Amino acid sequence: MSATAIRPLSIEDSEALTVLHRQNREFLRPWDPPRSDEFFTEAGQRASVAAALRQRDNGAMWPGVVLYEGAVVGRVDLNNILLGRLRSCFIGYWISSGHNGRGVATDAVALALNVAFHDLQLHRVDAFAREDNPASCRVLKKCGFRTVGVSRGHIHIDGRWRDDVFFQKLAPWDDRVRLMPDAGGAPSN
Repeated sequence: MSATAIRPLSIEDSEALTVLHRQNREFLRPWDPPRSDEFFTEAGQRASVAAALRQRDNGAMWPGVVLYEGAVVGRVDLNNILLGRLRSCFIGYWISSGHNGRGVATDAVALALNVAFHDLQLHRVDAFAREDNPASCRVLKKCGFRTVGVSRGHIHIDGRWRDDVFFQKLAPWDDRVRLMPDAGGAPSN
């Protein structure tokens, strides 16, 4: 049984996330957008968490925390949730440097896919990982994502436009016909 779990983000996570962001400021810098000093304060994290919870309440996001042996060690989010005929989202995640290389990210992404495909009944999850981040690319491949291509100049991070590898994964219940899993969320194959 894995020591990794995920759960929905709550405002009470602000304190733990403040500590993690401070500890991982340099570690995450190459992958994150520029952050103000305020972001690394508890007030900044409370504001960030509150914004994510507003997006959740609007149905645009499923924000979560990653737990390892019960302690918060990162985030996993299902972003830009689209329903209707698209039924898709983008996944984003990060794990603290002290928990990297242990399979925590892989386990967290797999758990988030379960939320996406079963709880939210989405059909597709998209992901982007920088070409120069092979560890993140490996996480996605281990979780069954397939490479779609490379998105040139996809995101402006660390002072320049970066290329991202574009990945996607279809729901395990996908039969190329159904819009959603059968009633009750159970796939029929």
